Amino acid sequence: MYNICVYLVRLNWFCVECCSCLSSFMGKYVDQGTCGSCWSFSTTGALEGAHFLATGELVSLSEQQLVDCDHECDPDLNDACDSGCNGGLMTTAFGYTKKAGGLVREEDYPYTGRDRGPCKFDKSKIAASVSNFSVVSLDEDQIAANLVKNGPLSVGINAVYMQTYIGGVSCPFICGKHLDHGVLLVGYGAGGYAPIRFKEKPYWIIKNSWGENWGENGYYKICRGHNMCGVDSMVSTVTAIHTSSH
Repeated sequence: MYNICVYLVRLNWFCVECCSCLSSFMGKYVDQGTCGSCWSFSTTGALEGAHFLATGELVSLSEQQLVDCDHECDPDLNDACDSGCNGGLMTTAFGYTKKAGGLVREEDYPYTGRDRGPCKFDKSKIAASVSNFSVVSLDEDQIAANLVKNGPLSVGINAVYMQTYIGGVSCPFICGKHLDHGVLLVGYGAGGYAPIRFKEKPYWIIKNSWGENWGENGYYKICRGHNMCGVDSMVSTVTAIHTSSH
C-alpha cells in the first residue's frame, strides 16, 4: 500500500479518493491536545514522509523531543523561537533536527502535550535525520512540484475557518493571511465541492493535528489557486538522509 501511495503522489493523483492509502502513507492520526505544538507535528510529518521516500521505511517520529529540546530561534523573524506549547516554526525545527542529528521514534519519546519537563533526547536512538531543508516559493506550481518530488510539505495557515470545518472544500470569500497554525500539506485535487461557492473548486489536502474526529478524518481541504488563508505564504520542504540504519 505504501508503494501505491508514492506512485499516486508522483502521478499527481493525490486526491480525496486515495485518502485511505494516504492515511497509511502518512502514519498515525495525531492530536496535539491543548498544547500549542502544531509546529512540531508539521515538522515530524514532513520528515516522516521524506524519510520514507529516502529509505522505504515508515517511522513515527517524536513530537515531544521537539517540544522539550528544541529552542532554536530565527533571526530573520525577530528572533522568533521554538517554545514548546507556546508555538514554534517548522524551519527552525528542521534546523534543530539537523544540528541534533535527527529525531527518535515516538515510542522512545512519547507525546505528553506538556512542555515543563527536561529534554530526554537519546542520540543513540535516532530514527530519521535531516539532509537538507528549504523554503518553497509562493508559486503554487512550484509548491505542487515540491510536493510530488519531496513528499509532504510543512505549511503555515490562518486557522480561523478550520475551527468550524466539517467537510468539503473550504473556500471562504475573505480570509486573513496572518499565519497562526502549522499543518502538513499532503496532496491536491482538481475539483471538490465547495459548499459556500455552490460549485467545485481545485483544492489542497492538509493533514491537521486535531485528531481523526476533526474535519474529514483529520484532514482539511482548502481552495487552491489564491493563497487562501495564507496557505502558500510559509511553505518548507525537507529531505532525509538516505539510510535505513541509525
